Amino acid sequence: DHTGHGGGGGGFGGMMGGDDGVRGVYRALMQGVGCISTESDSHPEEGTSEKGPTSSKAENAFAAALLEATGDEPSSSGGNNKHHGGHGSAPPSGGLISFLARDRQQSLQSRIDAELCALNGISAASTACSALSGLFADLVEEKMQEEAESTNNAVNGDGAAAKSSSMLTFARDELASHSRSYKHLLQQRVRSLVSDLCGGDDLFDTDGKLCLQNLRLFIEKEVYNLDSSSFKQLEGEDRLESEMIGPIRNSQLFTEIGRDKCDAAVVAQMAEALGHKSAGILLQFLLRGNADFNEWGAMLLSKQVRLLLNVYYGLVLDSSSGPKAAASKPGESSSVGTASILKEFERVNQAVSILQLEKPSDWLAFAYEVGSQGEDNDGGAGSLRPEDIRKVMSLRVDFSDEAINNLKL
Repeated sequence: DHTGHGGGGGGFGGMMGGDDGVRGVYRALMQGVGCISTESDSHPEEGTSEKGPTSSKAENAFAAALLEATGDEPSSSGGNNKHHGGHGSAPPSGGLISFLARDRQQSLQSRIDAELCALNGISAASTACSALSGLFADLVEEKMQEEAESTNNAVNGDGAAAKSSSMLTFARDELASHSRSYKHLLQQRVRSLVSDLCGGDDLFDTDGKLCLQNLRLFIEKEVYNLDSSSFKQLEGEDRLESEMIGPIRNSQLFTEIGRDKCDAAVVAQMAEALGHKSAGILLQFLLRGNADFNEWGAMLLSKQVRLLLNVYYGLVLDSSSGPKAAASKPGESSSVGTASILKEFERVNQAVSILQLEKPSDWLAFAYEVGSQGEDNDGGAGSLRPEDIRKVMSLRVDFSDEAINNLKL
């Protein structure tokens, strides 16, 4: 029950729009809008009442079909839903920055707590809508079987059964749509929060005070053209932990997660967002072509990438075994979460594999697909493009330009 999340955060009602924010799930189902109330639905048009559920039910086609299909009659007032147009997409998300602008008197910690509370609520709404959609899917299947039996037995009233089945199908699809919208909203809000607390799009213009900014500075200052003795010194666990991994573990986001404020599904999204940004930092560093690598340096980078992955994996695995994950299926959120993180590092891992080749032609033995021209290079899933493969190969000081250019990709 996530009602407690809404009441537990002292600033939650004010940050999320008062009572309208608390009724996020109600609005999603009965008014077809997202979790965050927008300016339009905060000021209903004349003739529309929000004093009770009866009027809202009557003015929403989805709610009317839902009630009729389950045996309840909607109010006779009828009418079209004035807010229904936006139900298929998530509302704009301002993230923590919008919170900072809204109420400067609140402490930063209160605003963070309010945002984490909202993220838990959005996750719960997505799960609830998905579960309800599955329930209606079962009901649709039962109704279809009844219709088939009625047709075979030539029983009157087939039209009523078909109408009921149609309404249940509508309810199933609407709930599934709401669940997808909530998932998309959750991803947006999590990425916004990660940007605010760990480093945003200005990663390459800042001084490294936030953990992802520190990661960028660490990678750029690292030496990757080295000998075996230097490799042994630079790959030391203590050094990498204190200079590269430590700032991430000690970041405010990790601290908040460690206080068990987030549901497992929210933590999995946070780990994925961190992985996405970390992979983007690494890939942009490699594709700028300003570094020199040899075989030892490639081994060092490979270890650094593994350490980053292990940190983000640990976030998901720890949260999936905590008290907030008790209601989840065993291992479900952890397996999904770690897989999504690995996917974010897909192109980075390809680049690391290229740097560890003995010669450029060995790349042809790999089963990687070559990416399309339209793919970006900010990390994430996909494959490196042919020109990017050659850029990465050119970082190896012992790979000749001729061997790289003659490679058929």
